Amino acid sequence: MALFKLEKKAPRGPAGKWDVVVGEDMCKACGFCLSVCPTDVFAWRTTPNKIGWFPMIVAHEDNCVGCMLCYQICPDFCIDVAIKGGNN
Repeated sequence: MALFKLEKKAPRGPAGKWDVVVGEDMCKACGFCLSVCPTDVFAWRTTPNKIGWFPMIVAHEDNCVGCMLCYQICPDFCIDVAIKGGNN
């Protein structure tokens, strides 16, 4: 049962122009990013990290449209989204 419901908003820009990074050592595998991503960028890691959790990984970075929903919802601040080649 979900504790809350978020509607997936319209994309921000063209797919394939964004760098997405998950700090796997900080990710607690809540899955919030997975549930809000409108383009299925994230997936569960199949092996545990050093503290035994199965954090999110960036599975389909080329699908990212830069909507920033994952960045905004991550309670551990372990997701970064920036324009490829940019200084963001």
